[in-house]
Amino acid sequence: MENASIYDETCLPHKQFKLLGKGIHFYRVLSSTNSIARQMAKSGAAEGAIVMSRSQSAGRGRMQRQWFCPPGKGLLLSMLLRPQINVQFIPQLTLLTAVVVAETIKIVTGCASGIKWPNDILINDKKVCGILAESSFSKDKVEYVIIGLGINVNLAAKHLPPDCKETSTSLSLELGHNVSRIKLLKQFIISWDEHFQGFVKAGHPYLRSKWIGNNVTLGKNVTVTKGKDSSHGVAEDLSENGGLVVRLSDGSLEEYLAEDVSLRKSL
Repeated sequence: MENASIYDETCLPHKQFKLLGKGIHFYRVLSSTNSIARQMAKSGAAEGAIVMSRSQSAGRGRMQRQWFCPPGKGLLLSMLLRPQINVQFIPQLTLLTAVVVAETIKIVTGCASGIKWPNDILINDKKVCGILAESSFSKDKVEYVIIGLGINVNLAAKHLPPDCKETSTSLSLELGHNVSRIKLLKQFIISWDEHFQGFVKAGHPYLRSKWIGNNVTLGKNVTVTKGKDSSHGVAEDLSENGGLVVRLSDGSLEEYLAEDVSLRKSL
């Protein structure tokens, strides 16, 4: 079914359909799926609604970095959540999403991927997916959480921006053939429902186990940059706050939160 939507700032037609119990709102082009999902949240849309688009004109990553993907070549979506969990656990939903994406890629393609803390998905040390979570709170209550992600699915090398050719990849580049985006979407929904329920029931221990099993950060020498200051050390653990625990060169342990720092490997 096609119609116009109050959530589409360009007023272009889009499709609405149900998939595995989720309401899917599919657009031809948007500025950002996160922005539209946020409008839907404020208008009372149900939990689990998913906004998708063939392309975005202003896709965003963490720390306001731009996210570019040619039309129809990626899986670009945002999911609306209204989680009944303690506010302190909200940042961990980003880490949980990374687990879901890594598992989804492995199940659908057989390709092993890993999580670079906090939320980049890498294949052969190159980024294939980024995740951006945005939340709204009222007093000490969560109003909604928007989980946005962009997976490079069928991009050719020519589609990668010049400054990303050495650091980014796509599923098709790694596999040598195209991958079905609808299969990825279906598996993402299945894996999300499974792991979210596990997280709600068992909390941080569940997340920590799954995240550690998929990560490529722990045990590595890292440089953590916070403002103008940089620290060097070895990534050791994932804290209960979802932070990265690093043993610094002086032997002390320091916890870093994702919203405060950027991370890169040290030689």
